[in-house]
Amino acid sequence: MQSTPLLLHVLGAGPWQLATMRMAREMGCRVLATDGSADKAGFALADLHEVADITDPAATLAAARRHRVDGVLCDTTDNGVLAAAFTAAELGLPGIGPEAARNCTDKARMTACAAAAGLRVPLSAQAADVQAAQRAALALPGPWVVKPVDNQSGRGVAVVRDVAALPTALAEAFRHSRRHEVLVQEFVAGVEVIVDSLVCDNELHVLGVAAKLPYADNPTVSQRITYGVAALPVTMDALTEANAQLLRALGVKQGLVHAEFMLDGRAPVPIDVAARGGGVHIYPVVLPHVSGVDAMRAAIELALGRPCHVQPRPARRAANIEFLRAGSGRIAAIRGVQAARDLPGVAVVHLNLGPGDDIGHLQHKDQRLGHIVTLANTVEEAVDAGQRAARLVHAEMQ
Repeated sequence: MQSTPLLLHVLGAGPWQLATMRMAREMGCRVLATDGSADKAGFALADLHEVADITDPAATLAAARRHRVDGVLCDTTDNGVLAAAFTAAELGLPGIGPEAARNCTDKARMTACAAAAGLRVPLSAQAADVQAAQRAALALPGPWVVKPVDNQSGRGVAVVRDVAALPTALAEAFRHSRRHEVLVQEFVAGVEVIVDSLVCDNELHVLGVAAKLPYADNPTVSQRITYGVAALPVTMDALTEANAQLLRALGVKQGLVHAEFMLDGRAPVPIDVAARGGGVHIYPVVLPHVSGVDAMRAAIELALGRPCHVQPRPARRAANIEFLRAGSGRIAAIRGVQAARDLPGVAVVHLNLGPGDDIGHLQHKDQRLGHIVTLANTVEEAVDAGQRAARLVHAEMQ
């Protein structure tokens, strides 16, 4: 008798989860998709679906129990990491565990864990109202970084260089915090880098290291992310050791990790970490090219409790993510997308916005027009292809 295919519970049913669902089905699994909204595209793709808020551990667990899932995976959004870990633990399924999930989704806890492990961290203070947060900021050396303790994609995050701008920035940070708590930190200047890792078989594998180039008008948002950069303010050994130390401190023993550090020539400073794959096609497109490891397949295998043996390519290749912007106003049309897709080296041209959408001041990452992913053997080739493609795409405003 043929056995019933394993059922993978994927948290989130938006566009970023579709590739995971397709991969799981290609691997012979069925998919249960849960999301807080009923109109998500993933519901049509999944074998089973339910409306359940992925930030709600109890609702997520109830759905998983009803369908008797064999694995739980939240691999593309911070919002469901805690619910996935809680559900997996309650059902005796593989996962990172609730404690590690809390450490990775609470920016104040992440900073405290890193400091306790001996890592260099920014001077920080946590506050539950604007007045307390402002007093905490003034007790720290400026400029300041203010951020909600529990959000993603740069929502509510700001670099504040003027005391007069603190109340507005803090109010925005509180608006984006579900717990209504904000972290205020000293600003560390330097080169911001990403370290993407996979933990399996009790071993940490670094799949990619990238440098981020910020926008001048909002340094919390990147205009370019480049994988394969060799010249950094610290040695690669120092960076990878700091990353390993951070993951041990957070208690991450399984799965994908997308960590961010600031490098200023001294010890690396961890500034953010996510227990999931990187967005903007880093996880499904960039990492397999750069490292030779199918990170998505590995994440699914781990969630289902299957053996996961990976061997990253010793000589890494390069990739570039070039972000697109447009002027302020309402978009009438976007031209040149197909021409950009047709260029050699271009793997993805993705638009966040389209005709009829309003665009203005760049407050967080999702307000960029879109991005272009290019893959190559060298950094120079990847960046050149990305810039050539970006010059072809432009938005016409009403």
